[in-house]
Amino acid sequence: MRSVLLCRVVAVFLLAGLSVSKAEDQNETIPIQDVGPWVLITHPPKLERITEKIPYTINLTLTYSGSEELPEYVTSEALFVVKVFTTNDLTVVLNREEIVFTLEDVNEGNNKSLQVTGQVIGYVDLNFVLDILPNNGSVAADTIAILSDYVVTVVRESDTMDNIFTVIMIIMAVLNTINMGCALDMAIVKQNILRPVGPIVGFISQFTFMPLFAFGVALLMIDDPLMGFGLLVIGVCPGGIASNFWTLLLDGDVNLSITMTFVSSIAAMGMMPLWLWLLSGYFLPEGSSVQVPFLDMAVSLILLTFPLGIGLLIRRFKLSLAEFLTVKIIKPFSFFFIIFIFGLGFYSLSHIFILLDWTLVAAGLAVSLAGFVFGAFFAWITRLGRPQIIAVSLETAMQNANIAFVLLKTTLPTPYSDIAALPAIAQILMTTSILLVCLVIVMVYRCCKKCGKKEEKTNLQVENEEETAKALMLKDYTDGSNGNYRNGKQVETPPPNYYGGQIPPEFSWARQPSLIVPSSPTLDPRIIA
Repeated sequence: MRSVLLCRVVAVFLLAGLSVSKAEDQNETIPIQDVGPWVLITHPPKLERITEKIPYTINLTLTYSGSEELPEYVTSEALFVVKVFTTNDLTVVLNREEIVFTLEDVNEGNNKSLQVTGQVIGYVDLNFVLDILPNNGSVAADTIAILSDYVVTVVRESDTMDNIFTVIMIIMAVLNTINMGCALDMAIVKQNILRPVGPIVGFISQFTFMPLFAFGVALLMIDDPLMGFGLLVIGVCPGGIASNFWTLLLDGDVNLSITMTFVSSIAAMGMMPLWLWLLSGYFLPEGSSVQVPFLDMAVSLILLTFPLGIGLLIRRFKLSLAEFLTVKIIKPFSFFFIIFIFGLGFYSLSHIFILLDWTLVAAGLAVSLAGFVFGAFFAWITRLGRPQIIAVSLETAMQNANIAFVLLKTTLPTPYSDIAALPAIAQILMTTSILLVCLVIVMVYRCCKKCGKKEEKTNLQVENEEETAKALMLKDYTDGSNGNYRNGKQVETPPPNYYGGQIPPEFSWARQPSLIVPSSPTLDPRIIA
């Protein structure tokens, strides 16, 4: 019963030509004319796929089609005020909210114009209400709803920035994956496959807990069915390359992380269709077809395995280059990659951030935190080590967002696919923000630990220098009754030299080694050389 109810709610949002499969793209929605003698004719009959920031005009004609004569209060001085209401104040801006017709305009069928300008991608319904004023300045004698659900959809002004962002992201991801291939230990990967505790833990966390939790959050926290579907899609996606980079930066088990990413990418070929078949009916109308992007999932596998193979070849035939990339390049480049992609992605998507309300942000935060916590807890109770716990936690919480976006674009037309992607964007922002905070904490901890080790090392060096200096002085300058001896032979021992002259006889006691402080600024360097 709940499923049927939700499907009906979704249908209201999908009336405006929304098709969840390409076969349904021909369905059209006509504005609902309320039954009555007063009719508002619009041209065009619907305003779909208008571009952001460009004004479009709707021509309106008010007519009276009743068989009876006009009401007595409608005189030659009467005014007919058509008021426009929107279901979403963010998506479009109207040049006016009231259009005034005279009786002459009604009789002759004169047009009035309404200008609509898209502000941000999305969809909105315009509802028109007629107020009949007997004369100018009077109170409305009658109020009639004459037109409902006039649909306006707004699409993005240009996809150039998105395309540039995608190309740069792919290039940098491939380069850094090559670096990770240089550090990949196939013996450990083989061990993870033969004793697959970590991969099994990651599989259960990613393809059992995450889909169910994302589904529950979507039902409880998100009212819009399209957005709920978007959160479900990001919850059923496999892990991506970004989890490998974060595992490296946070000192996790990179070999296990790469193994889990590879396994989850293959398993997603079957698990994604299964979960979407089971749960998508709660958000989409009955009979909707969800297009799982198998080709893009295969491309993601290639983008993971091919660069890793290049890195392994470099490690096999150019060990010095592999060591250089592993020691000097991989961590700084990973950090730069993540910061750069986060900043560029933030700029690229900044125009739709105004659509992210607190419920979407809270839902994204809940899914991210639950993924981190459950993955870490499950790995801990299976007695995995700290690096493996970090790898499993990151792999559970971080999904391959590219697959989610492609699935939404192939299943829903623009701009509905963009609206459905908002929860996924919120989840990615929350996940990245949490990881950046963790990275800052780890870096501060490393600096403090490094400074502590440096101070400890300095104290140890001072103690070693003192012991070495004392040993040398006891060996080479020990006084005897018949003179000084060195290696069993008597030698002439000059008095210790100080910066300031030789020690006078009355201070001959200063020759005692225990009273000379090595590294003192007054000690002749030759004594401890």
